[in-house]
Amino acid sequence: MMRYEISEKAQQDLLNIESYLLEKWSIDVLEDFFEKFKKAITILLDKKVIFQKYEDTNFHKLLITKHNSLIYSYEEDVLYIHRILQNFQDPDENYNALK
Repeated sequence: MMRYEISEKAQQDLLNIESYLLEKWSIDVLEDFFEKFKKAITILLDKKVIFQKYEDTNFHKLLITKHNSLIYSYEEDVLYIHRILQNFQDPDENYNALK
């Protein structure tokens, strides 16, 4: 059975997103984000769809919301969540964050 692991950086990304959404928006927006995040994980665990490669890495990218993308990879029966990036950040900074 497929399982998933979230890197420390991705966990920090989630905490930053949570803080931002609560500060700037509302609990409803935060809950909506986490529903979309959980749905993305479910889709990836099914492993029926492989999304586009992220730049020239071995990682793939799934758009969670127009603001956030999930960067992931598979190894055998494990889905690794590497980062949850803000799409409006500096693209070079996002890319370098994965090296």
